[in-house]
Amino acid sequence: MSQNNIQTVGTITKKETLASVENEMNCNALVMESLQPFPGYHGLTVPDSLEPESLFAITTGKFSDEFIVRTVQDINKSIGFTFSGTPGTIQYQNGLVEVVRLRGLSYLKAGQVIAKLTEAGFAFKKKRKISPYPSIIKIRKFFKVVKIAPRLFHDMDNKNTYYLQIPLLLDWDDFEKMTMEIKYNMEDNNFDAALTSVYYEKGIMDLVRIYDADADEKKLNHIHEKYMEAINRR
Repeated sequence: MSQNNIQTVGTITKKETLASVENEMNCNALVMESLQPFPGYHGLTVPDSLEPESLFAITTGKFSDEFIVRTVQDINKSIGFTFSGTPGTIQYQNGLVEVVRLRGLSYLKAGQVIAKLTEAGFAFKKKRKISPYPSIIKIRKFFKVVKIAPRLFHDMDNKNTYYLQIPLLLDWDDFEKMTMEIKYNMEDNNFDAALTSVYYEKGIMDLVRIYDADADEKKLNHIHEKYMEAINRR
């Protein structure tokens, strides 16, 4: 593997509007969906279909990351189609709750996966109607990126996703304020930003995740400079 390629685990923290799934899933679990997966980006490449981008099945109690990953791996081998399932948390009723984030599934197939998860020992909150609300979402997942410039990485699974290395862990409120100020003072401010941290050989690397179908290295470096300026003013 090239020294510029990094395959590792880490977390991504973002803020999106969630609501309970209204489509028929043939299951009684409480499942939330993101109504706009990349709220800071407005373009034709934003996933837009009748099927979900991300689903969040709310568990009762906490299940270890290893148990979730192994169970998802086993289901993928037996169910006849492939999907992604990762652990995470969302805000719900003034607190944090554990979720299994599901991707790559239709609503109907998501219901089949949740039935398999239940058979494997998972327990989920009961289905109910939840109106749209903003939630901070934290997902623990696998990352595969390639370094394309100093402190700049490109996601190898999503061509529209990039990562900008920053020197410290930011609080979400500080990060959100920085992002709003940066966008306000940029002419080309059409991008979505989130916080990411990944493990690597020296410890933990902190990054800003950028989603932008039209980004080039010049724009990404400009965004990175603006974040560094905002961090240095703290």
